Amino acid sequence: MHTHLLVWILIVFLGPFVASGASAEPENALQPTATEPDAPPRILLADTRAVPMVTLRWSAGGEEQRASGPRPYGPPTGGEPIAQNLRCYAALGGTRIETGAGHPRGVLIRVGLTKIDNTKPLLDDIDPGSDLHLTVTGVRMNQPVKPHENTGLVHLKYSLGDLEACSLPGTARNQFLMVDPEDTLGGRVTQGVNATPGGLDGGEGHGELETTVQEDGLVTMRVRIPYAMLRHLQDPWQSDLPGTFFEPIHFHAEAELIPVDAEQLDREPMPPMNDPNDPRD
Repeated sequence: MHTHLLVWILIVFLGPFVASGASAEPENALQPTATEPDAPPRILLADTRAVPMVTLRWSAGGEEQRASGPRPYGPPTGGEPIAQNLRCYAALGGTRIETGAGHPRGVLIRVGLTKIDNTKPLLDDIDPGSDLHLTVTGVRMNQPVKPHENTGLVHLKYSLGDLEACSLPGTARNQFLMVDPEDTLGGRVTQGVNATPGGLDGGEGHGELETTVQEDGLVTMRVRIPYAMLRHLQDPWQSDLPGTFFEPIHFHAEAELIPVDAEQLDREPMPPMNDPNDPRD
């Protein structure tokens, strides 16, 4: 009898729990919902599966010369040989971020050229009065993007030995060509001293930097630099003919991309470098 009583007690007390566990879904279980589209990534990054293609064009003897090759993203130094005395690399990041003048949601695409031998010219056969054309294609990001207007620039870097030979200080090593005629990199550069704002706006006698995004999302950056604009702004020798002025030993072009829903940035000017009132210096 005791055995039957124990079985009856177990059935009474455990029955509801067994029944609940056997049910298909609890009443408060989450019900399946319609599939929602994935939200775009919050951080803008390059899709490294798409390898950029870099092309360099110049004129020699009145004929166009061309060199090109794929450049996977890497560090912003050196690179692989592309033509004559030049190495080339593709990278992310650049001067606008380093100076604090970049968009908080943006990313910079960057392509650079570096001399293999600093004692030799960039290109030993470039025609006087001609242009250098630098194009990077096949860039893809991890979400839809648009160019950040008027942020393109070319950063030129010169040899300290060449500066010293012309009695120029080491602080004159960096020069900048910009698309925007009012760009100061947040107060970090000065027109006519170390920068040419508007020098790449496509105007008469100027160079040009253009960034486009195709319908399939691929990004292209095209840069045209008059060879004469490679001459240092403070070079005491006034000639801009090839071989008559000291060239940069390195230069890179960069442009900023931002998500399609991001607002264009209207950044307040920043204090000049070495300003005692600027906590960053």
